[in-house]
Amino acid sequence: MSNRGTTKRFLIREMDRSIKQMLKLVEEEGDSFAKKAEIYCQKRPKLQSHVEDFYRMFKSLVERYNEAKAELRRSRPPELRSRNSGNFDVFSEPPSAMTSPDRRLSRRLSEIPNFDYFGNKGYETSTLDSESDSDDSLFHSYSSSSNYRRLRNKIVELETELKKVQMEHEESRSNSEIAYYEEELRIAKEKIRSLEEEIDQLRIKLHRHESMEPLSDESMDDFETPRVNDRLADETLDQEVKRFRRELDSNARFQNHHESDKKLHNSELDGEKLKLSEENLQLQEQIRKLSKQKKLDENIKEWERCRRLEEHLERIRIRNNEMEDEIEQLKMDREGIVSRISELEEETSLKDDQIDEMNDRLEKLHLEIQKSMNSIEELRHQSRELKKVIEKQQEMIEEEAEEKRQAVRQLCYTMEHYRNAYQMLRQDLLEQKKPVMASQGDIVSI
Repeated sequence: MSNRGTTKRFLIREMDRSIKQMLKLVEEEGDSFAKKAEIYCQKRPKLQSHVEDFYRMFKSLVERYNEAKAELRRSRPPELRSRNSGNFDVFSEPPSAMTSPDRRLSRRLSEIPNFDYFGNKGYETSTLDSESDSDDSLFHSYSSSSNYRRLRNKIVELETELKKVQMEHEESRSNSEIAYYEEELRIAKEKIRSLEEEIDQLRIKLHRHESMEPLSDESMDDFETPRVNDRLADETLDQEVKRFRRELDSNARFQNHHESDKKLHNSELDGEKLKLSEENLQLQEQIRKLSKQKKLDENIKEWERCRRLEEHLERIRIRNNEMEDEIEQLKMDREGIVSRISELEEETSLKDDQIDEMNDRLEKLHLEIQKSMNSIEELRHQSRELKKVIEKQQEMIEEEAEEKRQAVRQLCYTMEHYRNAYQMLRQDLLEQKKPVMASQGDIVSI
């Protein structure tokens, strides 16, 4: 009983405390909401325009980079493309060096939040009526202001990174080409030197065989086959030397052609770099002009935003007054609820007393039931004992009945025996009477 009363009082105190916290939050949220709305109206259009401009600049830079990369691929000679599948793969674009600017650029563009946010031109300040929408919009405006500073740094980083990657790629490609051709030239020279040495050795052997004295036919036949083989080897070596010389000539021509293509391509890249730097300067000049124009437009539109903000603040004040009326009504309702709770507490106390009385009665009934269960158990035990006695008596009666049946059967046997003996005795008597009666009849007739 006492525990239930303390629990109810604790719940009432918790309800009062939660109502007070709700009223306090309503008052604080009204003030903070007005401040957030004012900041949002001042910052949002300017930040939106800056982010739109820098997004367009990023898009143009990406297009320029893709065009330069496509021209670089088109300017590559077809012979070098065919060598990419072999051992020499220097002209193939290294994925770590060439694809990294694309990845970094796409990653930087993906870091810019809410590009579809620019299409929302018809935004009105009437959406400030919803508190959650205003908080989300304010968060996006703050994130856009931070993106404004990051985008300027990212433009410079992209330009320097693009130049660095292009220079590294050109240097690595030219160095690898030179090293490759030098290695091929060295290998070809070594092969030619080894072939010339073999030719000299074969010529020495040939002169040695020719200067020898004429031998017999058998010895000439023995030396005929090696001379034929030496002649064939000389022919094959001459063919190999000619083929290697042709390859050296073609490699020299190809190297000269590639050097001229590389110079032409370097000049084209220098022109593209110059164009990109000029376009960057033009874009920066346009940014300065647009920033000045935006400042003028903002000064012109500032009074209109202030007027709208004042109207919105007036609506907020009216709404706060309405909420205060609702709060007063809630207080009155709370007082009625408190009185109702006190009445319910009295009713519950009466119910608790009744429950206690019923619990006492229930305990008494439980005791009586326990006693009756004990007596029932005793009676059941007695009935089981009586049942055992009855079963024993029935067994004794059955045994006595069996004995009686056996005695009756014995009497029947004895009666049958006596009956048979009587029949036999009677038969004997009848047989004895027949001669006596016959003699008596004779006597009578006489």
